[in-house]
Amino acid sequence: MHRVELGLKFALDPAGLKSLRQHRALRDLRLAKPVTRSQSAVYFDTEDRRLHARGAVAKVVTIGRRHVQSVKCAMEPPAGSALIRRDAFEDAVADDRPDLRLLTGTPLGALGTEADLAAALRPVFVTDLRRSLHRLGDAGWAVELVIDEGSIADAEDPEHRLPVAEIELRLLEGTPDRLYLVALSLLDRVRLQPLLPPKSERGFALVAGAAAADEVTAEKAAPVALDPDMTAAEGFRAIARACLGQLVANEPAVRAGLPEGVHQMRVSVRRLKSALSTFKEIFGEATGASVADPLAPGVDPALLTPGDVKAALGWLMAVLGPARDADVFVGETLTGAEKLLGAGPLAALRGAVEDDRRAAWDAVAAALDDPKFARLPLVLGAWIEAGHWLPDGGVAPEPFDGLAMPGGDADTPEAEEAPVVHLSPAPGLEPLGAFAARVLDKRLRKVLRRGRGLGKLAPEARHEVRIQVKKLRYACEFFGGLATDQKQATRFGKRLKALQDALGLLNDIAVARSRLEELSARPALAFGAGMIAGAHAAGQDEALRKGVSAWKRFVKDADPFWS
Repeated sequence: MHRVELGLKFALDPAGLKSLRQHRALRDLRLAKPVTRSQSAVYFDTEDRRLHARGAVAKVVTIGRRHVQSVKCAMEPPAGSALIRRDAFEDAVADDRPDLRLLTGTPLGALGTEADLAAALRPVFVTDLRRSLHRLGDAGWAVELVIDEGSIADAEDPEHRLPVAEIELRLLEGTPDRLYLVALSLLDRVRLQPLLPPKSERGFALVAGAAAADEVTAEKAAPVALDPDMTAAEGFRAIARACLGQLVANEPAVRAGLPEGVHQMRVSVRRLKSALSTFKEIFGEATGASVADPLAPGVDPALLTPGDVKAALGWLMAVLGPARDADVFVGETLTGAEKLLGAGPLAALRGAVEDDRRAAWDAVAAALDDPKFARLPLVLGAWIEAGHWLPDGGVAPEPFDGLAMPGGDADTPEAEEAPVVHLSPAPGLEPLGAFAARVLDKRLRKVLRRGRGLGKLAPEARHEVRIQVKKLRYACEFFGGLATDQKQATRFGKRLKALQDALGLLNDIAVARSRLEELSARPALAFGAGMIAGAHAAGQDEALRKGVSAWKRFVKDADPFWS
């Protein structure tokens, strides 16, 4: 049986699981009597992890005396995406070993002959779960809430294991925004932690080593799969999903105190805000703020305007910005000055700015624990999927085969039919390829106009050039995959990055100067701040020279890849 999945997965602590089971939604929205059972699954792969490298999972699920073979394959790259399609192929088998004859009808059939796979496939890890299934719904929609408690164990070393305590919301009928709305309705009693990666990824990390399983890293933006023939509205939805995915993926790194985590989360916010700006003409007239607090309980995400979304993102940006500035000042400005001037004369200054940095990070930690932050990705996800940002407020949804999300790893082989999933199609807007070329032309013209005479511009005007360059670069990253000549797109991107980096250095110097002026107001720090300010003044002329040089190279050599 072939089906396509769409799901959201969240981690919960034991207290959260208990509160969830007592939530009134499980009673008020119940469509069927809950089912609780024990089940296990053996995950298979080759020694060189060929299936894992292709984003595929092969397992045999055992429920009582029944055995079901399940093969799941990502239909879109999962990295950096908030929602991805995931194919699921499921068949009854005789025991807990894969039936290789059944793989021929799946994407894994291309990996080799039946004999090849028989020799290569081996158990990698095992999940043992106590699973509760709650089918919830109302008129026009149905969602299955899956509660899992148990463990993931190394197939060769069963004592080497990780705990599992998570829930998944899987769409059975309706539109994708319903998943986010159901999750939002649970937040009054339960704090939901978006769960990335899925059990399969955690299992492979476990087998690779305990350090790999526990490692937390920052997530950079991934390329977005776009098609020039999709509409501009469909392109916006795909890009916005990816931005949201990057934001969610960096929460663990921020909670772990990684400066790169704050940086990449801030990048995700900026990218989403830039996408709102890039696609502003598809939103119609209602683009300003319409509510006092878009993250307040009870606010309908579907009815928010792009201005409301920017306000919600602005709340997070207001705490990420000072932390990032403090990281850059300590890690680059101050550390560089200490190498040049010595640590002794700057000791008092370092102590003060480290205190300020800790205060900024404390504010970030408080924001992540604020109920607003728990609501943010769910509100954004519901808004993106509902499609009421379309010029006509959306049109009637059309049937769709389904979608899936990173973490959508539901071992539920007994599903009798594919979910009925709908997406709100975009109205009759121009194809994305034509839209992208027009937007990129407009952004490039603005950069060239604002940047004339760069070396003679006032600092405020150079700052505006930097902002326009950044907008152009984000747009190029969004639409670069549409280029017919990828080498040309890469060359343009490199020139643009070199220009942005050069202008960014000038901006860093300006931000540092402003910070040093603040520090100079403290008598005990005035001497050290003055020493750094003097060094920075000497470096500004060189930075400006490099900026002008990067500008000239960009204007001369950058050939637009979309023309």
